[in-house]
Amino acid sequence: MTSISTRTFLRRSLIIGLLSIFAAASAQAQQIAKSDGGGDAIARFVMNFGRFIDWPEAAFSGADSDLRVCVLGENELGRSLDQHVNGKRAGDRTISVSNLAGSDLAAARECHIVYVSTSETGRTAEITGAVAGAHALTVSEITNFPEDGGMIGLSGERGDRIAIRMNRTLIESTGLNVREQLMRAIQ
Repeated sequence: MTSISTRTFLRRSLIIGLLSIFAAASAQAQQIAKSDGGGDAIARFVMNFGRFIDWPEAAFSGADSDLRVCVLGENELGRSLDQHVNGKRAGDRTISVSNLAGSDLAAARECHIVYVSTSETGRTAEITGAVAGAHALTVSEITNFPEDGGMIGLSGERGDRIAIRMNRTLIESTGLNVREQLMRAIQ
């Protein structure tokens, strides 16, 4: 009986700890958004998506493969992804960041997180269609991104609170698992 209580206590402590980490990162990202125009905040959200969404092993070419974050189109986040995401860890994997031309949809299929730049507005259906069937999480600030076939939409005036809209059904149909800690933190 005692071992069940201990396991329950440890499990609850772990969940509370993970939620605290995510909440602290989100609060810090939103504070940064007020001072830098939002690029650093968006970068931190992207990093946390990498940490709180699980990809199947089949999404990686090997056990030591990086979690690839790609910016599709003009890199409106500037150096934020390089400073706050590139080289960081998501579980056992190192996160690597690369920039792709908006026309390079074949390369986008090889990415784990595809940040679709607002320079690609009007191409959501084309882009999401091109990465369909790959284990690629699509994220963008394009208006109505999740409603138009994207997975995660980030919105809000730069410098204001950033709202997250998620198409969880689409994410999970791609073979990705959204951890409950992430769902609780964004509600």
